[in-house]
Amino acid sequence: MSDHRFDPTVLAGELAQFAQRTAALGPALQAASNAATGGTPRELVWCDGKVSLHRYRAVARPARVAPLLIVYALVNRPYIMDLEPERSLIRSLLARGLDVYLIDWGSPDGGDRFIGLDDYLNRFLHRAVQHILDTQKIAALNLLGVCQGGTFSLCYTAMHPERVRNLIAMVTPVDFKTPENLLSKWAQGVDMQLMTRNGNVSGEFLNAVYLALMPFRLTQQKYIAL
Repeated sequence: MSDHRFDPTVLAGELAQFAQRTAALGPALQAASNAATGGTPRELVWCDGKVSLHRYRAVARPARVAPLLIVYALVNRPYIMDLEPERSLIRSLLARGLDVYLIDWGSPDGGDRFIGLDDYLNRFLHRAVQHILDTQKIAALNLLGVCQGGTFSLCYTAMHPERVRNLIAMVTPVDFKTPENLLSKWAQGVDMQLMTRNGNVSGEFLNAVYLALMPFRLTQQKYIAL
């Protein structure tokens, strides 16, 4: 049989280590909150309400390929693609000579509650794409969709294939009815027409639903790991 005797010395060491990490957590979080993000130089080239299109300044010889439009998700902020000079997908693309654009959906509020999928695809995204095509005098561009932005990009490309030369999807949900998709199973039992009769579902409600999928992992484990 294995020896499972309690060792107070080990416990004391672990508690001391935990206390040290906890003491360092506050200053680390404060420093992170003051960190500058999205520092790669860019220019606002088009906007429609709070939705804006940015073009990044070239840093290398042009690669002679069609421009790339990055479509990020409505949730979170797109500066995740450009965190720091050493941690920036956008800077890496620019260093390879790509002409990079990014669409920023802005920060949602109550005024967005009646904006639907058709608005995001055939109004905002379509006009942003058309602006790039018109100013560059080209017929098609490259589209990089990330997460929910990848789903948007898939839908847009299906409707307007002549405007998209290459489609790249990163961490993009496609099949919403896989066996392990608990959220999809819940959604299939909900009357969406009734739920959205007063506008889109609020972010607070969605956050509560996501937490309910994995309550211990999302409300306890991640903070212990932090």
